[in-house]
Amino acid sequence: MEDAGAARSPEWVALVDRLDDEMDGIVDDFVQAFGERSLYDRDAVPAQDLRDTADATLRMLVARMAGRTPTEDEAALATTLGVRRARQGVPLDALLEAVRLDFRVLWRWLQRLAGDAQRAALVDQVEWVLTVVEQYVGEVQQSFLRETAAMQRDARLATERHLARLLSGDAPSATAVEGIAQGLGVAADAEFDLIAVPVDRIELAQRAAAAALAAGAVFGHSHGDAYCLFWVRGEERLTDELAALPGVHLQRLAGLSAVAGGARTALALLTTTPAPQRLVGVDELWPVVAAGRLTELVPGFVELRLAPLLELTDYQRDAIVETVRAFLETGSVHATSKRVFCHRNTVLNRLAAFRDRTGLDVQVPVDSALAHVLLAADGAPR
Repeated sequence: MEDAGAARSPEWVALVDRLDDEMDGIVDDFVQAFGERSLYDRDAVPAQDLRDTADATLRMLVARMAGRTPTEDEAALATTLGVRRARQGVPLDALLEAVRLDFRVLWRWLQRLAGDAQRAALVDQVEWVLTVVEQYVGEVQQSFLRETAAMQRDARLATERHLARLLSGDAPSATAVEGIAQGLGVAADAEFDLIAVPVDRIELAQRAAAAALAAGAVFGHSHGDAYCLFWVRGEERLTDELAALPGVHLQRLAGLSAVAGGARTALALLTTTPAPQRLVGVDELWPVVAAGRLTELVPGFVELRLAPLLELTDYQRDAIVETVRAFLETGSVHATSKRVFCHRNTVLNRLAAFRDRTGLDVQVPVDSALAHVLLAADGAPR
């Protein structure tokens, strides 16, 4: 690439210098051509900002085309433009198209000012003019990308601080929840779904939700010995990758404050139950939780009620427990017989044997509930 400060012929410099005298008209042409393309959101970039930037950019490009060494302000123009447009939310492709529009406008004016006498000499300089403009395009692009990366880092840090306030320590106050909601860009009273996985599965969870985390559709943060993912219900769905995670799934948490409580609940579920091998909800976990609490309150109760089953052979006990578990899940003798591959009379006999040994008739709802809890207890026959 040629040096922008390289000496140019006196004829060329004289022609380029004439552009300075016509700058007001050149800027007008640029603004008109820009408006026809509707490259920027008018609310993001005010008209005066656009005009002032066009004037400064076109004057800088003219100086470079003449081979003059840029002033300090001209040298910093690419950096300030890239930073400002990044902060204004202008798409990169729109920004670069706007900068390249400078070439078209300047080239039309050069053709007009050169006339027939200098047209051949002007054609010889087209590569040089393109070089000047593309060099500036590259500088603006690098500045834009650096600022965008910095803004993303800042946004991630801010998001992490909001998530830490929500999920770490005591439950946040109502005022704090409102501030966190604004910081995360969600409604404080929205409905949320939450997934919690054991701390040693963090990388697995982050990979499963990578795209949604990057897009800000899902939020992820550690909470004690768990890693939580949550999202606004209805705006993000439970993907196959998330559904395959080994963890706890809480649904329809009413409000962001409930997410904080849900994280604590999920952590408790993970620490008081065997490590899940798949995603499970409270509907599946409640017997395990109840069994753990019952064991704490009445030590030995579970063992006492299930002890008569230990008097059976392993085969007899396994057959009875398998059949009872199947019936508790289906509530149907017919469905249970199909699941355990035996005649319905055999199912009834096994249910009766369980009743005789434990005193619980699983065809009676209240006994069925207690049987659920007992068989979910740690140390119960599997």
